[in-house]
Amino acid sequence: MRIGNALWKGIDALARFVIGLIAKLSPKLGEKCLELWENTELVSYLFVGIATTIVNYVVYWFATRVLSMSVMPGTWTAWVLAVAFGYWANKTFVFKTHCENMGKLIKEAASFFSMRLVSLGMETVLMWLTVEKLHFNDLVMKLVINLLVIILNYAFSKLFIFKK
Repeated sequence: MRIGNALWKGIDALARFVIGLIAKLSPKLGEKCLELWENTELVSYLFVGIATTIVNYVVYWFATRVLSMSVMPGTWTAWVLAVAFGYWANKTFVFKTHCENMGKLIKEAASFFSMRLVSLGMETVLMWLTVEKLHFNDLVMKLVINLLVIILNYAFSKLFIFKK
């Protein structure tokens, strides 16, 4: 956790420096950038979403290119590992929830994985349609579809899973 905090402090310092430079050029724009940056939940969710997408993408690439899995098994393998990473990262860095007992932790984790099943369904259908049926490039479609999934997952996480 200390490494995560140190990393976040470094990112925060760099962002505030850049925002300060923007504010020198345009005080109004600098103020808006600072407002957005200080919405740390949204900003940290964006970072975690990007990291989760990278996990998903790299595992998918490895599964399909190195392990020679087909598109659907590769998609599902990547999903399982990305969701496990995403749960830990969202709980730890974004929503910062603490469960008093094992029952609450299991309920929270089950909610997270259940809601992610909805996004897996969406990803599976879209990958099947765009790659298997329309023959678009699987790596390009994986990236585009994952961007859509990030938006859907934020709504699920904020509204249903990590309620404070």
